[in-house]
Amino acid sequence: MDNEKRMSTGKALKAFFMLALSAPVFSRMFGRLTALKYPRWFARTAIRKFIKIYQIETTELEKPVDEYPSLSAFFVRRLKQKARPVDKEPASIVSPVDGLAMTCGTLTDSLKALQIKGRSYKLEKLVPEGTDLSSYKGGYFVQLYLSPRDYHRIHFPFTATVSRASYLKGRLLPVNPFSLSHFKNVFPENERIILELEHKGQKALMALVGALNVGRIGLSFSDFETNRGRRKDCEIPLSRNHGEKGTELGWFMMGSTVVLFFPENTFVPQIQPGATVRVGQQIGKWV
Repeated sequence: MDNEKRMSTGKALKAFFMLALSAPVFSRMFGRLTALKYPRWFARTAIRKFIKIYQIETTELEKPVDEYPSLSAFFVRRLKQKARPVDKEPASIVSPVDGLAMTCGTLTDSLKALQIKGRSYKLEKLVPEGTDLSSYKGGYFVQLYLSPRDYHRIHFPFTATVSRASYLKGRLLPVNPFSLSHFKNVFPENERIILELEHKGQKALMALVGALNVGRIGLSFSDFETNRGRRKDCEIPLSRNHGEKGTELGWFMMGSTVVLFFPENTFVPQIQPGATVRVGQQIGKWV
């Protein structure tokens, strides 16, 4: 009984500190630290320690390790061309990130999606107010978690036009299994970018969700970055609004989560919860 009590106390303290650190100011401070370029030996040591701790494969990097000026630059590293081959089947939908399929399944009639076993959240709380979600009842969702070791660039899961890009302010709770199990509505309460995508008359939603120490989320077709200066909900201006399947869409600073949502009878899953995926790997097909 005492052991169980100590375990419960330990979990409660861990949850308390996660909540306390979820204020975006702490992630901004972490971001400034990782962006330090000098002294040069410090930046190089930090990068090499990070590589060792997370056992990162360096042979696929776009450039040599010592050419990255800071740890934050290494976080958003690009890979060599063809390091992530993209499935060429016209009807295929591919993973936009390297990561873990934490959960996936059918949206309920009340538009609830699974956060983790035992906890769900409402899609209407995740997206901008007034978003038409009527076609998503009975649709499908895929939740992809990026750990700190993963490649942090985000890619188009299918050839698409971005019809709307929205920023919603929030906290920066971790998105690891412990946090998802102990906090309600992590994704609707965290800072996030919501993209509305269109593909040959079909539509989908793509949520880029921030997390603890995710100093910023950026888009490859906009100057907008999250967690900078004044923070308020807004529509994001875009320099272009189209991307081919597998081309770069944006990036995360540190690990986080991408969630894809498809209307009913539009998506045939080719993935199971718990599967590890890479950019360009088929995760589903258009009906």
